[in-house]
Amino acid sequence: MKSIRLSLMVYFLGLLAVALSAASLLVYRNAQQTLEAKRRAMEQLVLTQYEDRRREVEARLDETLLFQAQYLAGLVQVQFDRDRASTIQTLYLLLGASSLHNPSAYLLEPTWIAEGAPPLPVQPPPRKEPPPARSDSSHKEASASSSPRRTPPWFEPPTPVYLEFRDRLLTGVKLKRDELVLPGDGEGSDYFQIDNPPGKSYYSPSMAGRIFPLDLNSFSPGQMIQWYFEDSRLGSTSVRRVVFKASGVDVVTVWPGRRSNRGDPPRPPETHRFSGPTVYVHCAAETRKRNAAFAELTTFRDDELAKIAGETRTSLADLRTWLLVIGIAVFVATGVGGFWLVRLGLSPLRRMTDAVSRVSAKDFRLPLDERPLPLELRPIAQRLTGTLVQLKRAFAREKQAAADISHELRTPLAALLTTAEFALRKPRSPEQYRELFGDCHASAKQMNQIVERLLTLARLDAGVDRLRAQPVDVASLATECVTLIRPLAEARGLRLSVKELPSPLRALDGTNGDGACLIEADPDKLREVLTNLLHNAIQYNRPGGMVDLRVVRENGTLEVEVEDTGIGIAPEARDLIFERFFRADPSRGGDDLHAGLGLAIVKEYIDLMGGTIEVESREGKGSTFRVSLPVH
Repeated sequence: MKSIRLSLMVYFLGLLAVALSAASLLVYRNAQQTLEAKRRAMEQLVLTQYEDRRREVEARLDETLLFQAQYLAGLVQVQFDRDRASTIQTLYLLLGASSLHNPSAYLLEPTWIAEGAPPLPVQPPPRKEPPPARSDSSHKEASASSSPRRTPPWFEPPTPVYLEFRDRLLTGVKLKRDELVLPGDGEGSDYFQIDNPPGKSYYSPSMAGRIFPLDLNSFSPGQMIQWYFEDSRLGSTSVRRVVFKASGVDVVTVWPGRRSNRGDPPRPPETHRFSGPTVYVHCAAETRKRNAAFAELTTFRDDELAKIAGETRTSLADLRTWLLVIGIAVFVATGVGGFWLVRLGLSPLRRMTDAVSRVSAKDFRLPLDERPLPLELRPIAQRLTGTLVQLKRAFAREKQAAADISHELRTPLAALLTTAEFALRKPRSPEQYRELFGDCHASAKQMNQIVERLLTLARLDAGVDRLRAQPVDVASLATECVTLIRPLAEARGLRLSVKELPSPLRALDGTNGDGACLIEADPDKLREVLTNLLHNAIQYNRPGGMVDLRVVRENGTLEVEVEDTGIGIAPEARDLIFERFFRADPSRGGDDLHAGLGLAIVKEYIDLMGGTIEVESREGKGSTFRVSLPVH
C-alpha cells in the first residue's frame, strides 16, 4: 500500500477482527458447553423429580391399599357359629353321659373322638414353691405361713382333629357393616376381597360377582405376614391390587355356662381366644386416578423440559447478540482510536521527514530536535546521519577532485604550451626541434595517463567495468611485475626482492605445489594492483632501502604482501590513502604520474574481485600492504 498509516490500520483492524472473532468464538463455546451442562443437569433433575413423584403417587396408593388391607385384616375374626356350637356341645354331653352308664357306649366314641373334645377346664397340677431364702448373718428360724393362692382354671389345648373340624364346619369370616368405612380420605380401595380358604371368602358389594384369583405360591409358608402389589384386571377394569396375608387371626370360642353344683346358678359364658387360621385380604383401586396423576406429571415434565430447552436457546441467542454487538462496538471504537494512535505513533516519522527536507548541498547536518526518537527510528537516523556524512565527504571529494584534476592537468599543459611557445620563437635546428617535441610528448603522455585513470574510475563508479575472470598463476604474475619494476628500483638505488614465492612445482609446505597459487581472477586488473603497490613502495621509499614481495596461500586465501622501508604513513592519513588525488607526501607529487589515483584504483579492483586490502605502517619505518584474495 502507498500509505503506511493505511497499511497499519488495515493490518491492525484485520488482527483485531481475527482476535475478536477468536475470543467471541471461545467465549461462545465455553458458554454453550456450560449452558448445555446446566440444561442436562436441570433435565436430569426434572426427570428425577418426575420419577420420584411418580413413585410417590404409586407409593401413596400402595400405602393406602396396604393400610386398608391391614385395617381389614384387623377387623377380621374367625368365629364359631353359636347355634352349631351349641349342637355340638349337646352331642358332646350326651356322648359323655352314655359312656358313664352304658358299657357299650364305647361304640359311639369314635364319632365323639372324630369331632374332637372342646377344651374343658381342669384343675392344674400343684406347683412347688421354692423355699424361702435364709440369711447367713442371722440365726433366726423363718416360720412363715402363706395364705393359699387361688389358681385360675386351666384349659386343655384343643386337639388337631378338633381344630380341623372347627375350621371346616364351625368357622367363617364375619365383618360388621358399620365398620366397613375404610380410612384413606376417599382414596384407596374401590374393591376388596377377604379369603379364608378353603372357599370361605368375603366380597365387597362393589365386586359385583367378580373375584380376585389367589395364588398361594406367591407367599412363603414360613412367614406370618406378607404382601405383594401388582397391576391386574377385574373384569374389564384395570386395577392396582395388594394381596395381604395375615396368619394367626384370633378365633373367638364361646361356650355355654355350666353349673358347678346342681343348686348353683349357671355361670356366665366363657370366651377364649386361640390362634386361628390364615386370611388373605385383597384391596384394589382403579388405576384411572393414578394414570391421570401420571399423565399430569408427564405433562408437567414435558413442559419443564421444553421450558429448559427454550431458556437454553434463548440464552445462547442472547449471548450471540451481545457478542456481536460488543464485537462491533469494540471494532469501531478501536478503529477510531487506532487511527489517532497510529497518527500519533507516526509523528516521529514526520519529524524525520521535516529534518531530511532541510538538508541541502551546503548543510549536510540532519536537523533533528532534542526530543528522543523511538528505538525503531534511532538506527535509521544513525544510518541517515552516516550517509549524509559520506555524501558530504563525496561532495567535498568531488570538489577537491575537480581542483586536483585541474591542478594535475594544468602542469603538463603549461609545460606543453611553454615548450611550444619556446619552439616557435625562432627557427631551430632539427636536433633542437626533436628535443622540444620529446618534451611535448612527455607532457602529453602524463596527461594521457591521468585521463585514462580518471576514465577507469568513472567506469568503476558507473559499474560498466566488468571482471574478466580466468585462471591466474599469481606467482608467475608477481614475477612478471617484479621484472617490470626492477629497473625503476635500481634507478633509485633500491633493492627489490621476492620472498616465500612458491614455485609451480613445490609449495611452501613441501608438498606438490602444482596450482598452489592458481586462482580465478582478472589478470589485467591483478597486474595493475601489483604494479601500483610496487610503484608506491618505490616512490615513497628511502635511498638505499628495499622492497619485498611475498605471495603465500593460507587457509583457502591467497595473500600478497608488499613491504617497504619508506617514510611510512601517519595514523591520520591511513583512512585517506585510498581516496582519489590523496598524497601522503604532497612534496613528491611533481614526479608522480599517478596523480594520487593509483591506490584508489587498487581498492576498487580488489573490491571487484572480492578481496580485501589492509595497511600496516609505522611512521619513519615503512609500510606493509597486504592483499587477500579468495581461492576458487
